[in-house]
Amino acid sequence: MVALVERLAPLIARGVVLDLAAMRAALAALGDPQARLPVVHVAGTNGKGSVSAMVDAVLRAAGQRVGRYTSPHLHRFVERIAVDGEPVDEALAQAQCDRLLALMAGGAIPTLTFFEAATALGWMCFEAAGVHRVVLEVGLGGRLDATAVCAPDVTVITGIALDHQGYLGDTLAAIATEKAGILKPGVPCVLGPRLGAASEARGAIEAVARRVGAPLIDAPPARVVSVDGATTSLEVRFAGEPLPVAIHLAGAYQVENVATAAAVLDRMRSLDPTIDAAAMRAGLAAARWPGRMERIGDVILDGGHNLDGVAALCASPGLPPIAAVVFGASSDKPWAAMLGLLAGAFPGARRFYAAAPLPRAVAPEAMRAERDGTACASPAEAIAAARASAGPQGVVLACGSLYLVAAVRARLLGLVNDPPVGM
Repeated sequence: MVALVERLAPLIARGVVLDLAAMRAALAALGDPQARLPVVHVAGTNGKGSVSAMVDAVLRAAGQRVGRYTSPHLHRFVERIAVDGEPVDEALAQAQCDRLLALMAGGAIPTLTFFEAATALGWMCFEAAGVHRVVLEVGLGGRLDATAVCAPDVTVITGIALDHQGYLGDTLAAIATEKAGILKPGVPCVLGPRLGAASEARGAIEAVARRVGAPLIDAPPARVVSVDGATTSLEVRFAGEPLPVAIHLAGAYQVENVATAAAVLDRMRSLDPTIDAAAMRAGLAAARWPGRMERIGDVILDGGHNLDGVAALCASPGLPPIAAVVFGASSDKPWAAMLGLLAGAFPGARRFYAAAPLPRAVAPEAMRAERDGTACASPAEAIAAARASAGPQGVVLACGSLYLVAAVRARLLGLVNDPPVGM
């Protein structure tokens, strides 16, 4: 059986098209499945995946059958389309892909981009699987993203930072305006705690909210009670009261993410009373998001792929002493500045550079020229050299590009990766 990602691979050459016309036409030909499934629509520069995973887990703990759409995939394409917390059944996805490709070949729907086709396939699989609700992560921006053709009960903006400036604009206000394009009339939008203060990004979101007629809800900050390894005990606001919860997702940035998820679920409580305190506690404790401050033996993996993400990683308290760093990045990211942050946070760590398995990856030699380190031929070679350098008691940090993290994680766990697709 040909892998799904390979069947859709010819569409990669179409690149990124920020226009909803083709997506609307395709979904109309498919019977508009997105119009019949209620949605939690999640945008933001960082934290989208973690918030989506938390909301998904709580909804499932409340007894709902949930579809979750995220991108990119870490190891297998089917991870993008999750049903009840697991990658969609391969046979179901292949059957829906048959239908989608046949409609494109016959001219019944326009030829889509890779991401548009993946998004359409997600809707087809969710409808076929009979999910009750979809947690839908924006791919790029929001206003013209293929996911924007949906009917949300609630929208979310986790936070705003500089990223994808070539598509979204080179100021926080411009990026925030694009991401606020997911707002819908009368549909509440939850804003992550970092958007609570007056700022350039906040002002841009408020302007869109006024124009559209969407109420804004600020996520109350969570209070950290204790941290024990990867377990963080917190209090979040739910049903007007502090609610003790625990998450097993490491990294200080997850405190903001759990506060955002709690505010989303608190809003949804009025729509579904099964979302109660018990579901909150059970779901948040069960939520997992691989490749984000994830520890596997002597290696910590973190896919903070932009400057904001690396800054959050470096600011996380409780990290063990880091003996070696494996780093890779995409050439469209401020990788030199990211290296500077890592050098300041882990001054004694030896550095090993590898190209993430994508054409736009920064060459290891270029990184070595910027900051002294060892240029390696592959992520597998880099992680082996870093672990040898760190010794049996040392801890290695593998970070930067999520695609590099995926390659290292697959090596550590003996997994087979589908080809990575940067969209």
